[in-house]
Order: sequence, then structure tokens, then C-alpha cells
Amino acid sequence: MAVELIGVGGMTVELKQTYDRLLLSRALPNLVHNQYGEKKPIPAKGGKSIEFRRMERITINTTALTEGTAPAETVATFSSVACTISQYGQYAKVSDLLDVQGFDPVIEEYTKNFGEVMGDVLDRVVRDVIVACTTLQWASTAATTGAVGSGMFLNSAEIREIVNTLKRNNAKPVVDNKFICIHHPDVTRDLFADAAIVNAFQYAAPRDTANPLFTGVIGDYMGVRFVETTNANIRSSLGLSGADVYDCLFIGKEAYGVTELSALQARTIIHPRGSGGHTDPLEQYSTIGWKAALAAVILNQTFMGRVQVNTSRSLSA
Repeated sequence: MAVELIGVGGMTVELKQTYDRLLLSRALPNLVHNQYGEKKPIPAKGGKSIEFRRMERITINTTALTEGTAPAETVATFSSVACTISQYGQYAKVSDLLDVQGFDPVIEEYTKNFGEVMGDVLDRVVRDVIVACTTLQWASTAATTGAVGSGMFLNSAEIREIVNTLKRNNAKPVVDNKFICIHHPDVTRDLFADAAIVNAFQYAAPRDTANPLFTGVIGDYMGVRFVETTNANIRSSLGLSGADVYDCLFIGKEAYGVTELSALQARTIIHPRGSGGHTDPLEQYSTIGWKAALAAVILNQTFMGRVQVNTSRSLSA
């Protein structure tokens, strides 16, 4: 009986692909815009909007009293800021065959993925509100957004200026007696190129592995806690000669508010096969999704500031 030798080409049917059952992680931004606002949830049966109120500072009176004569009455004024909540969400269908016969844990991964997406969406919703703050500073010699161009980076001088502005406005720090700066990693790159900042870390920061020069994280500097995220706002090609303009947000206490519904909190939702009734008569799919209600509002324009800069990594620099 003849025996046929099977070469490399003949083994292709038998040489199968190996699959790692642990799916790779996804690239996620640092979600920070939601963290530093005043959180005031709307209670059940409380409608869709919330009103933040403040008694304005009473005007001081340094005029001496006249003996035996009452001064004019002092009347306080109140101001209010309202915001209306909106709902956000997404969903997907998973067929019965994919669920039962698929190699990967599709429903489990969809659930994780939607949870990540939900956090990202809510972070961007808050960001898009607070980047409209009107206390605005432009880097270097720029006097408008369109004049921010190459080489106009965030540096120690710009930080000193915006912190002074917040303090002059009587803004209070947010955490650990620090203001918060939300900025893009591209901005961090330029901060570590600032000689004044590097010298401060070399000679004043702890001389161990917690030093920012080792960790690569700015951390605290000049009364500011720096928090980086790729979700930081970039105004693409709106600067000088089409330069990208980065918004660096400097935040004080009670600068903005964030609200959600107490009775309808953010969550992922799974409907298994067979729960769809007449909309799924043959029990052919399950659904996975997420839903959340959120709103943000600026409470005091002078308690936060925006420094617009370019970076050395800008594609249009």
C-alpha cells in the first residue's frame, strides 16, 4: 500500500489557530470632568430640572453710624442657576446563535464595553458644559483664540497668572487646599520641559521614586493639582495658522454643578433571550445597553478659568 507523505502545505487543515479566551483591554481616557463639580441629585418625583441658588455677598458699608439714627436697611439679593437633565444611552442585539455558539463571552464583553462607553459619554457631557467658562486666559502674547500659535505653551508663568486670577476672584481650592487643572497629556509633555518646573521638582519635591520626574505625573505644583486626560478639550485648527488650541481648565470650589436622577441612576441593562414577548416571537436575540441621565451647569464663572495654549505635539503646530 502506497503511503503519501504530507508536506507543509498538506498540514494547513490540521494546524488550527489558537485563541486567547481573555480578550484584550480597550484604550480608555481618564474620566475626570465629573469629579470636581458640586453634586446635587434630583430626588424621585422632583421633575427634570434643578435650581442652584446663592445669596450674593452683601455690599460692605464703611460709613460710621450717626448717634441715635438707624442706617438704611441692608437688603440681600439672591441669584439662581437652573439646568435641565437629559438622558443618554445605547444598546445592541446579540443573536441566539452568537450567544450560544460564539467562542468569546460576547454578552459579558458588551456589558463591560457599554459600561466604559457610558462613563466616557457622561465625562464628555460635563466637559462640553464647563469649557464654555468665560474667565479666559491666552498663552504668551495671544489675545484671542485665533492668535494662539506655535510655542505658546502652558508654563509656570501662565500657571502663576491664572492662579492669581482665581484668588483675586476669591475662589476657594477644591481639594487639599489645591485648585484643579484638567489638561491633555500633550500639555504635560511641555510642562516637563519648563526649566522652572523641573527645578522645583529637583530641589523642592521629595527626592525619591514619588518625585514627579520619576512618576511622569505633575501632581501638585504652585497650589494646583494637575489631572490629565485625553478627553481634555482641543479646538482643532482654530489657532494661528491653523494651530490646535488646547483648553486647560483651572477649577475652584463650587465652580460648576452636576446633577443626576436619584431614582433613575446610570446603569447597564440586559434583557435575556425570551424576555421580548411579541417583539421577539422566536426568542432569537437578547439585548444589552446602557442608560443615564445627567446635566451640568456652571455655577460661578469667576471660580474657574480656561487657559488656551498650543503644544509641541499639536498636529497643526
